[in-house]
This record gives sequence, C-alpha cells and structure tokens, in this order.
Amino acid sequence: MPGGPDELTLELEVVNVRYRSDDGQFAVLDAVPSGEDAVPGGHEVVVGPVGHLDEGDVVRATGRRTQHPKHGERFQVRALLSVEPGDDEAVSRVLQRVPGVGPRAAEALIERFGDELLPRLEENPRDVLRRVKGLSGEKLAEAVEAWRAEAGPRAVRLLLERHGLDAATIGRVIRALGDEPDVGLLRSDPYRLTSRSGIGFPTADAIAIALGEDPGSEERRRAAIVHALARAEDDGHCHLPHDEAVSRTTRLLAGRDVPWSAVDALVPGVAAALQGLIADHAVVDRDGRVATLELDEAEALLAEIVARMTTDVPTLDVEVDDDPPTEPAPAERLGTGSVPVAPGGPVAEAQRRASADPLPSPEQWEAVRLACAHRLSILTGGPGTGKTQTMRALVRVLKDAGRSVLLCAPTGKAARRLSDATGAQATTIHRLLGFVPGDGFQHDEDDPIPDGGMLVVDEASMLPLDLAVALLRAVGPKTHVLLVGDVDQLAPVGPGRVLQDLLESEVVPAVRLTRIFRQAERSLIVRSAHAMNHGQPPITQPGPDDVRDFFFIDRADALTAADEIVSLATARLPTHYAVSAVGGVQVLAPQRRGACGVEALNARMREILNPGGRQAKGSALREGDRVMQTRNDHESEVMNGELGMLVRVDGDDALLQMDDGRTIRLPVVRLDTWELAYACTVHKAQGSSIPVAVVPVLTEHRHMLTRNLLYTAVTRAEKACVMVGDRAAVRQALGRVDGATRYTALPARIRDALGDATA
Repeated sequence: MPGGPDELTLELEVVNVRYRSDDGQFAVLDAVPSGEDAVPGGHEVVVGPVGHLDEGDVVRATGRRTQHPKHGERFQVRALLSVEPGDDEAVSRVLQRVPGVGPRAAEALIERFGDELLPRLEENPRDVLRRVKGLSGEKLAEAVEAWRAEAGPRAVRLLLERHGLDAATIGRVIRALGDEPDVGLLRSDPYRLTSRSGIGFPTADAIAIALGEDPGSEERRRAAIVHALARAEDDGHCHLPHDEAVSRTTRLLAGRDVPWSAVDALVPGVAAALQGLIADHAVVDRDGRVATLELDEAEALLAEIVARMTTDVPTLDVEVDDDPPTEPAPAERLGTGSVPVAPGGPVAEAQRRASADPLPSPEQWEAVRLACAHRLSILTGGPGTGKTQTMRALVRVLKDAGRSVLLCAPTGKAARRLSDATGAQATTIHRLLGFVPGDGFQHDEDDPIPDGGMLVVDEASMLPLDLAVALLRAVGPKTHVLLVGDVDQLAPVGPGRVLQDLLESEVVPAVRLTRIFRQAERSLIVRSAHAMNHGQPPITQPGPDDVRDFFFIDRADALTAADEIVSLATARLPTHYAVSAVGGVQVLAPQRRGACGVEALNARMREILNPGGRQAKGSALREGDRVMQTRNDHESEVMNGELGMLVRVDGDDALLQMDDGRTIRLPVVRLDTWELAYACTVHKAQGSSIPVAVVPVLTEHRHMLTRNLLYTAVTRAEKACVMVGDRAAVRQALGRVDGATRYTALPARIRDALGDATA
C-alpha cells in the first residue's frame, strides 16, 4: 500500500552488509546513491527486509528516514525494486564477486564489452571470463561456477520484482530455492515452492497468479489441497475428514476477509480436484479420511505392529508375584542412593527425607507384572504418582532375574534423568536406533536393536507417529516394550498422539497411576498440577506442612507482567534459590509474540544477562547466550528443543555446553538452527526439567492457552514455579483441553488389525 507524504524513493547501491538476522530477512546495510540520485560522498544506512541483498546490488528503495536514538539517521525500507547496474562502478562491483576478478580485470572487461558485458556474461560466461589474465583451467571453472550461482538469485529477484512482489517475500523465495534458483522451474511450477521451508501457499499462490496462473485452474486447486493437508500435519493431524479438507482448501483459495458466499462457490471445484488427486493416488481417502500417502502408510504400519505385539506370546520368562514385596530393598542395590527418583525437584526433595526405599504400591507392582507378562504395555500417571519408582522396581526385578534392560527417551536430558533415576544405562531413541544423517535409522525389522529383555521408553507422550513407527519396527521378536509417559501433557510436536491413542484402543495392557505419594503431596507444584489437570485453579496457599514451591503473581497488564518476569528471572529468583540466571531459571511462555512472548522477553533478558557477549560471525547469537536447538541435528545428536549455552567461538567453530552435561563443538555456520532461549515456548520445553520456571499467563496469549499447556509448563519445574499473569487468563486456559481434536484413526486401525489377525 502507498506510504505517507514523507516517503522517498532512492536508487541505491549496496556497499556493505553491517548485519543480517539469523533468519536472513532483516538487515542493516551501507549504501550510496546511484544513477540520477548519485551525490559525491553520499551515504545511507538502510534497514528493513533487505537481508537478500549483497554488496554490489543496485535497488530502487521506497521508504522514509527515521532517527534512531542510539544509531542516528536510517533509511527504513518499505518496498524494493532491483536495478541492473548501470554505471561502470556498479558493474565492477558485480564482477568482483567472481573469484579471480579484481578491480583491474573488471575495468578491462567493461572497456572491452561495454553495454553488452552483462548480456554476454549471462549467455556465455566462460567466453567472457577466459579473457581475464590468470583465469584458466580450474580457476576459470571456479569463476564460471561462481557467476552462474550468482545469476540465479539475480534472475529470480528481477522476475518477481517485475510482478510486484515485496522485498521480504522475494528474500524468502530466494532462500527457499537454495543455492541454484531455477527461474524456469519457478515459472512452470511456482506451487512447488510450498514444499520448501518457509514458503506457504499464499506466497506461492501470489507468485503463480502474478506469473499468469488462472485463479480458477485445476492445478491451483490441487496445490491448495496438498498444502491444506501439510498444514494439518503441522497441527498434529494424521488426516482430515473429507468435508473439512474441502472447507480448509476453499478458505485457503479465497483468502482472508472473503464472504462465505464466495467461499461456497469454490466448493464444487475443490471437491472435484480432490477426487482427481485421489484417483491419481496422490492422496488417500479411507472411509472419508483424507491423508497423505506417507501418513496413511505410517499409521497402518503402526497399527499392524501394535496388533502383533499385543497378541504375541511373552518371551521374558520372568516370574513376578501377584502381590508386591513387603520388605524394602536395600539402598545399595539401587545404584544411585536410597531415594527412587531423579535428583532435584519437589518430589525428590521431600523423598530425600525418607530413610528407606518405598515399597511399590499395588498399582505400581501391577505395572511391573504387566510389563513382564506382555510384549507391549503402558504406564501413565501425573507427577508424584511414582512412575519413576515403578521403573526402578522393574529394573530391579529384571536384573535379579538376569535379564537385560534397555532404557531410552526422546531427548538427551530426559535420557540422563532416566539413567540417574533407575541406575541403568539410558540413551536417546535416535542413538538407540543408530540414526545416521542422510541415511536414516540403521535398525529396523531386518536389523533390530539388540534382542531380548526389556525396552523402557520414558516420556512416551512426546512420540509422534513417525518416531513411534521407527522405534517399534526396530524391536526384535523377543523384546518386551514398556511405554511410560503422562498423557495429560501437551500432544507431541508432530503428527499423531500415539500414547493416548494406544490407551484409547483398549487393547494394550496399561496401568494409570493415580495415587499421589505422601511426600510428593506436600509440594504445591504437584498439587497445583493435578488441580489444573482437573480444570481447577492452582493451589497457592500452603498448609502447615506443605513445601511452598508454587507462586502466583497477579499482573493483568502485559507490559507490567513483562517487567515482573524480567526482574524475577534475571535477579530475584537466582538469588533466592542460589541458581544461575542462565540455565537455572527458565521462562516458559505460551507463544512467541507479544510483550510477554518469547521474542520480546529474550531481547530484554539478554541485555541484562549478557550485554557484552562477543557476537558469533554470521549469527545473531553471542558468547554467553542461553540457546536452544530448533531442528533435529542428528550429526551432533542434539534434538529439537534441547537447551544449553554458547560458551565460546573459536574461529570457525562454536563450543556449546548443553544442559545434559555434554560439550558440543560445531561449525559456526550451523548456528543458524539455534536461537536465544532465556525464554522459550512451553511446547519446546516438553521432556525437559528446569530448576526454576517462570510462566507468563495473560490474555494476549489467549489463542494458545489450554489446560494441557499450563500443566506441562508447571510440571517442568524442579525447585520452584512462579506463574505471572491474569487469573482470568488462567481460568480460560483451564476450560480448554488440547489434543482431543487431533484427527487420528490409530485406535480403530489397531482394532481392525486385530480382527484381521484373528480372522
């Protein structure tokens, strides 16, 4: 949309990139006026969505000058158009990007070819560049390759700008297309962009229409259906009901703020396009459930594996009494002391005062018995109900019987806690399955994990469909599996809700622990978590014997709440609980945006906790920053959501100290998948435990607030949890349950598979 009267349009040449954000969109550039705007000694500091520009680029920038209190005058860009370099200096800068072409060589080429230089380079770069002194053989090949690599982004940029695309969108497209953007492919199939990271259907659709795509075309409708299914998968669904798939697609095609009558008019065409995709076997429709081929096959395979394991004859051959033992086990046999819980946390603090290992309760012992008597079983329950004690008892029984035990968890820190708690070695699921970057999991049904004994999978509520399939298909025919988790936590990050579906199928033997042990019941964290799980407000008033480890600070205004959170996390809580402000205290926010969102809180907290940290080259991170991995990095064995500190940058390498005790060294360029984490989302914190947690709950987060989210956040805390916000927002969250609306068919498919097996 047009800007105000103070807007200017300047032709500028980029001469330096001061800063480029880690997502590649925002940048601060030095530029000089070019063309008719050229002024001797002129200079502009350009800021905005210009991260796709490099030295030598000439652009026509529309924006306005602003005054920054610290950095002075800047030119804030609203829109850009690329300009082919017109004068000799600009062309020289473009040429000097090529290895082996210096200022003198560039000047010689300009003098020789004149205005034909750039067209000749586009047509036959080898013929032009071979005329540079010193360029031959491998050097010439390298120079030609460099020019061609640069030509792709330049051509894409010009193509999209001529069709009115904004600078930020163009930057995302160029990054999504990778090192060799193909203009021909972009013209012929712009919807292919939706399969690239960061490019959604609206962006690809805008490009397609700008390039002449018919808004009523079959290809456009098909692309929208595929994208609607992909977005449903991102939301955790394994399929969409047929009618919902059609309605989501029509809304996507219509765009925002379109009357429902206009949307309804699109329905017949979308329904026909969906039938075409089904007929072409591009998507699957099973009894009105529309899914991608991959998710449909994964869900069917998991159902078959579960059905087989529940009907297999047990192989452990371990005798377990019907009744639990009546005498406590000696502490020295447990391997990690007399307390059957992981170090830290309100439950552990209370139980450390117990002099003997508590005896398993009847329901805990039933879980041990079922695990030994069935090839697949489940143990679930909330905090303080003794899941860890049950796993310890199981490990003890199996070791006494001379049987092997494997323990695993989705994250490194969860695996370490599991090992500490049980006295048995634990590992991550990916390491257990022998994941190799580029090759995938090495263990499957043809090469199972070491056979025999028991496999215990902790934090199983985090298992998405694909990881559950990979894990269970790699279990050999003589291994029993116990899945342990809390189904009331947030649903997995990924499609499906495997643990909950297995329970709902009612074919997998399961024990749900409900009794809160006396020691744990004194913790307000435990009691508040259970109260919220039942839709009741958290408990903030302790009894005479209670451990006051949960607090609620009433701050309804978001800005006031943000001030309180920053003060608590950076100064007051670290001092009171004698923990580090970086790592010892963690802010767990419902969402990224807003005054109390992850982004704003991270910026404020870093300026207090790490204002002078040395910035890593090419990254927005500083030495001393609290950081989080945002992708699964199997090469370094650091999974999405794992936390640590960027300790030091040595040349091209970065050294990170992870919360689970590991030290990781990786190339600085791979820091692009890490982000600030003084504050992080609750979803990212699944499977983690934190000494002290601070949880903002405000109406600005209303779209993300659910009972499961608050429950998950509070149960991450070990020593203390402080909730800051609005009681009305808490009530709103407690009235909404997450995960129940995920579309999955696993329970029914398991029952169907059992019917087929017994037919």
